[in-house]
Amino acid sequence: MREPDNPAADSAAAVKCDLACEVLRSFGSLRFSATGWSMLPTIWPGDTLVVERVAQSRNKDNNKDNNKDQVRVGDVVLVGRAGRLCAHRIVSTTRGPENSQWITQGDGMAAPDSPVTGNELLGRVAYLIRAGKLMAVPATLTVVERLLARVVRRSVPAARALVHLHHMRRSSGQPGIFYQDQPYHDQPYQNRPCQH
Repeated sequence: MREPDNPAADSAAAVKCDLACEVLRSFGSLRFSATGWSMLPTIWPGDTLVVERVAQSRNKDNNKDNNKDQVRVGDVVLVGRAGRLCAHRIVSTTRGPENSQWITQGDGMAAPDSPVTGNELLGRVAYLIRAGKLMAVPATLTVVERLLARVVRRSVPAARALVHLHHMRRSSGQPGIFYQDQPYHDQPYQNRPCQH
């Protein structure tokens, strides 16, 4: 759900979006804390996403986008559009004569987003940091995750209850209500603690 239009908030979001684009272009990766519910149950509010740049390169021989080689269906990507950032999963692709486009959708959203162009596709979520551990971002949802996503899509009160329960468990030092068994690495993330 989007908040009512607020020019100051929209301006701040646009500045954040521009800064994120510049960081990705300059350094090749970006970390930020997830705030929304659109990717439940894969990504929870408070998870730190680590995004790697998707090169905006063109094949010199046939002048076609090479982005399609760097992302595929199932990847969670960062999109910058209308001054906002959004991390959603690629659910399909369309290939035009000149450019590829990607259809994205949040795991907890009922409908897909409008097609994403190569200029809007900023990066791929390489992994996330949850409860101090690096976690792989799965390309597909398990049966339990699909069930939770369906509940989130259909019931805002249920989504609020899940997020509240997850936050309460994390605040008490437990990993949250839905914690993947297979971490990206077995070692805790030492460089910077996960923000809650």
